[in-house]
Amino acid sequence: MLVTFAVAGALGALLWHWWWAPAPTGFVFEKEPYFGPDHEFRSTGTYVVVSAALGFLLGLVLTYVRDRDEVVTLVALVVGGALAGLLMAGIGHLLGPESAAEVARGAADGDPVTADLRVQPGAAYLAFPVGALVGALVVLLTFPDRDFLKEPRA
Repeated sequence: MLVTFAVAGALGALLWHWWWAPAPTGFVFEKEPYFGPDHEFRSTGTYVVVSAALGFLLGLVLTYVRDRDEVVTLVALVVGGALAGLLMAGIGHLLGPESAAEVARGAADGDPVTADLRVQPGAAYLAFPVGALVGALVVLLTFPDRDFLKEPRA
């Protein structure tokens, strides 16, 4: 199950980068990059949407298929969702342009600078695991008696 989440995190990073591109441009002032007001929301917001949607889909499918022990499945969804979210953020950052702060340190005032793809610290990192738990909740509440999935015993 964790491998599934790792692959989803890597694919999510590709999707996140594709949706986010082209990178916003700003300018350098006193060795600091400055961007428009939507820059931070654009990168973190698209991360939240992509990761929550992927988490939700994985939560739906894996909870429906893995019906032996719901508690173990829920724990695996949280751990897998956290792993996928971190992988998605890390790989997405590597796919994006180099750090805007590092570029700005070596640039003159007024020079253009391209934003890097990153997630702001905080609750955004919970999107993947929470999405997975919501998907699991939908399955558990919709199919409370999932015995039809098991083969009949003789």
